[in-house]
Amino acid sequence: MGGAMVGREGELALIEGLMARLPGAASAVAVVRGEAGIGKTTLVRAAVADADAAGLRILSGACAPLSGTVAYGGLDAALGVGQAAAGEVFTSLAAGRAWAAESMLRTVGEIAESGAVLVVEDLHWADVSTLDFIAHLSRNLPATGLLVLLTWRDEETDPERARWLSEQVRSPSVTEVPLRRLTLDETSRQLPECSAELVAAVYGRSAGNPYLNAELARDGASPSESLRQVLTSRLDAVDAQARTVVAAAATLGRALTDDEMLAAAAGDPDAVWRACDAGLMLRDPGRGSSARHPVLAEVAYERLLSRDRRQLHSRMAGHLETALPARPTAAEVAEVAEQYRRADDPDDGLVWSVRAAVAAEQGYAIAEAGHWYAVAAAIWDSAQKVRADVREKLALLVSAATHLASVGQTDRAMALLDGDLASMSDTDDEVVRAALARSWLGTTVGHTDQALRDVELAEQLTSSDDEPTWARVCAARAMALGTCSRWEEALGSARTALEFAAKCGDIRTVGIVHGMLGVPASLEGRVSEALGHFQTALAIAYTLAEPEDLALAGVVLTDVHLRLGDPDRAARVAALVRREIGRLMLGRHWLEDLMDANVAQALYDAGRWDEAIDWMPDPTESSDLGFVQSTLQQVHVARGDVAAAEELQAQAAALGERDQPQFLGMYSEARARLLLLIGHPGEALDVVLSAARTMPDHLLGPDDAADLLTAGLEAAGSAADPERLEELVALLGDVTTTGRTGAAMSAVISGERSRAAGAGDPDPWLLAATEWAAVGRPHDEARARLRAAEAILASTPGAAARGTAAEQLTGARRLAERLGAVPLLEQIDKLARLARVDTGRPDPAAVQAKAEVPPQGLTDRERQVLALLAGGRTNREIGDALYMSPKTASVHVTHILEKLGVESRVQAAAVAVRLGLDKPQQS
Repeated sequence: MGGAMVGREGELALIEGLMARLPGAASAVAVVRGEAGIGKTTLVRAAVADADAAGLRILSGACAPLSGTVAYGGLDAALGVGQAAAGEVFTSLAAGRAWAAESMLRTVGEIAESGAVLVVEDLHWADVSTLDFIAHLSRNLPATGLLVLLTWRDEETDPERARWLSEQVRSPSVTEVPLRRLTLDETSRQLPECSAELVAAVYGRSAGNPYLNAELARDGASPSESLRQVLTSRLDAVDAQARTVVAAAATLGRALTDDEMLAAAAGDPDAVWRACDAGLMLRDPGRGSSARHPVLAEVAYERLLSRDRRQLHSRMAGHLETALPARPTAAEVAEVAEQYRRADDPDDGLVWSVRAAVAAEQGYAIAEAGHWYAVAAAIWDSAQKVRADVREKLALLVSAATHLASVGQTDRAMALLDGDLASMSDTDDEVVRAALARSWLGTTVGHTDQALRDVELAEQLTSSDDEPTWARVCAARAMALGTCSRWEEALGSARTALEFAAKCGDIRTVGIVHGMLGVPASLEGRVSEALGHFQTALAIAYTLAEPEDLALAGVVLTDVHLRLGDPDRAARVAALVRREIGRLMLGRHWLEDLMDANVAQALYDAGRWDEAIDWMPDPTESSDLGFVQSTLQQVHVARGDVAAAEELQAQAAALGERDQPQFLGMYSEARARLLLLIGHPGEALDVVLSAARTMPDHLLGPDDAADLLTAGLEAAGSAADPERLEELVALLGDVTTTGRTGAAMSAVISGERSRAAGAGDPDPWLLAATEWAAVGRPHDEARARLRAAEAILASTPGAAARGTAAEQLTGARRLAERLGAVPLLEQIDKLARLARVDTGRPDPAAVQAKAEVPPQGLTDRERQVLALLAGGRTNREIGDALYMSPKTASVHVTHILEKLGVESRVQAAAVAVRLGLDKPQQS
């Protein structure tokens, strides 16, 4: 095994085990991670050393410190990606990106047929496109034949990359291989030629870092105490020109050719040989040359003076430009652009940044295209000569912002378009284009005032006969107004936008406007009309393959099904939209959070709380905007889990900062419910009233503020505050007395009025319980039955009244038991004890359900998964049947195996049959 593998026996055996049965074995991903010098590359190379002899194909790629903006920089060398599709025409960049990803998956699948290992080293430096594809690949591995072997240096990195890694290592298909430092005994075995005294001295300075062990041993454990200090001493042993060759290795995410090393050395071949002879560069005539260790190249680069860095980059840029093939990939063009940019050459930097952006677009690397347009805009003012084929600065900024926003980098996109747009260009068309782009960004992040100011700027600069532009301007105004619930004002602009867009054939604007026109129809209860608009919007979004439009259509369609109390249809729509967005984006769009929140809310309202939680079981899949978190907080409050609810409330804080009333209402209701749970009704009422004052009643539709009003009414009743209750009813009462929940809400208002005044009238509560039952809201029904029992016991003496109260408490208890509504159950039991009311035996259905649950304690959702598993369904088929992702289905299967104490799906199926759990369970 050799001294290099001391202390790595287990890790090596693990990776070799994953490879041993290829191509017949299941595909897998392994992430080897650890600090610099810990031996990641050594381990990977040892693992694949005999792969060729075993008939496995090895594909190797790598990333470098300066390669993070090279599209598919970590995969280009391995898979040859980044070329545009010959003859293919796509309706959107996202569709092209999906094609590129599918092409790469096909390539990987074909390679995997005979067994292959895809190695990508130093992934912590990777570009966004490489990270997205690796994540996509890990979710869609070929069934057999492939091992994806990644290395990741543990060091401070940006939050998005850290989040990416944490998501990957949680996937069931990914094996994490962390490397630790060596012990003193292992260090001794690594350095068998060294004396015990020298080993002790080395270990005292290295703390067991293998690379540092070897380097210190060469120097006899000199006083250097860090890896960088040791490597600096190595570099000092050669001249400046040889050190420059080593530094060049840090500028590309791949091995250097001999010609590239010669260019770095300013044409001095002796400098190249000195770097190689000193062991600083490892030369392989067939594969190229690389630094002996990545940190060695970093240190060499860091030690260059600014002037010397610029000269190095200039030489590298010139060589790479002349060596470009006739049809370069996006990565090859980006390499040239990056060298010119770092050479501080604004003229060539501007030209090549634009070329890199265009090449990235043609290779469907959207994030990198946005980056290079932003770089070009930043260089613009410094360039002495602006080429005729380079667009003006504002146009570059708009392209950058549009691309970056489409991959979720909204804050960066907004920052690019900050400032007075009118002063940035003399061309009205460009200013209008920029204003509309910024208006949409402002709308999505909740800066409605800014969005409307941008619309006004666009209106001022748009000719009255320019109908195509007016269609987009009117659509932007309608969108900005609509997202802050000003639908009466939005409708006129939306209808004008639809008229102009239809006339000039702007299908995308037609689809967007249909989505907007459906919202007021839904709010006013015109369901058929709303569904017609929404389905048109969804069909157009599918045709155009625009992820954002798909997500918007998914949001409004799930919202109307939420209002109809139909969680199953909401879930089906969301599952359909999820799949298509995932295909186009290789991940999530932030608007999916709002769509998923609608589904979770519908499931919560219907009393299907396990399913609401399961709909988004992994919090990292959602953004930090708070939609999903605020909805799930309600479930945890209803179940009495204060700690979980408080954590989710903190994550949802952004909702309370937006200027869009519907989101403020969502956040405030969840916050008020939490305050009620911990016994602060007065504070809860303060929260609701504060939100209600910013939500004028004429801006809301039926049912829109029902949940917020219900929470406020309960707070007012509990706080015995009739005056503020009436203020709340004046603000929100009228808009919630119509629509699906209107009758129930009217009864609740009367009931809470009575409770706040201390009168205790049971009739409105009895009516409320009936109405909540009719609309399928069991938690609200149980709460109304509790209040009815309280009022009966407080106001009506006699055995008959006690019997009626007992009946209401028994019904409430049965509902609370089924839901797992612990706080409500405690209130019911407390009242029953105080009034000495017998609530009877537990609900027979609840007893039967508990009897059917095996001793391993499967949840309802796990029982549904188990039934499908027993029927031979795959994770993807289980996910399709239950409207969840294959990843979520896999997590459920893992939990089921653990709870049943079995090791395979076959064993789990056998247990299911034995326990009678092999039949589908009702939701």
